[in-house]
Amino acid sequence: MDKAWGKAVAVYTNRPVLIMFFLGFSAGIPILLVFSSLSIWLREAGVNKSTIGFFSWVALPYTFKFLWAPLVDKVQLPLL
Repeated sequence: MDKAWGKAVAVYTNRPVLIMFFLGFSAGIPILLVFSSLSIWLREAGVNKSTIGFFSWVALPYTFKFLWAPLVDKVQLPLL
């Protein structure tokens, strides 16, 4: 059983896998920074909390990207 775990972990040491991991991680950082600081900026500007809450709905699709991304990958668009 230990060899199976070793093989499973060894996959993540491949260079292409590591590159994709860090690209995915770095792609998520700007979204986190923008939305977390945006609520602070809006609050300091005097925007009420319910309006700031509506801005959080913009980030909701990115939260569930793991669910809808495979479906989008399978859809064939006629013009593309």
